[in-house]
Amino acid sequence: MKISTKQITLVGILSAITGVMAATGLGFFSVPNISGAMTIMHLPTIIAGALGGPIVGGFTGLIFGASSFYYFGGTVGYNIIIIFLPRILVGILSALTFKLLAKKNIYFAAGFAGFIGTITNTVGVIGLILVFKLYPLSALLPILAINFPIELIVGTLISVAILPVLYRVIKKEA
Repeated sequence: MKISTKQITLVGILSAITGVMAATGLGFFSVPNISGAMTIMHLPTIIAGALGGPIVGGFTGLIFGASSFYYFGGTVGYNIIIIFLPRILVGILSALTFKLLAKKNIYFAAGFAGFIGTITNTVGVIGLILVFKLYPLSALLPILAINFPIELIVGTLISVAILPVLYRVIKKEA
């Protein structure tokens, strides 16, 4: 499979945004629960997948996972499956969702890609933490009750606001 210059550029730009968000703390908002923070770190991965396809989304998700590993690896016992798999899937599933729906309604496609990407991130990480028995469900309930609904709303709304515009710009230049 051939990767285009545009795809490489998207991976580079959105991975750089991911790195800056992680390094500066702009991707995290403090909350008083076991996670310590809510995140919008998944948004560049969602955008990468929607604009560049599953390979671009997957690679950007890999960078998202690497930043999570660097900053939070110890909190999940350095379990690379928990750290990387959901983040890679965020990009892939957002890409597939967007591609499937974009021909019908670009705004719905953008919102649903943001919705699916956010669900994939939170449910993937929490689900794998439970599978590997790193924390009991009772410790994770505040994340599901507080972080998740806010991240879901924010991820969906930001995707609706950003993706259609970027999609049209990128499509024009193609």
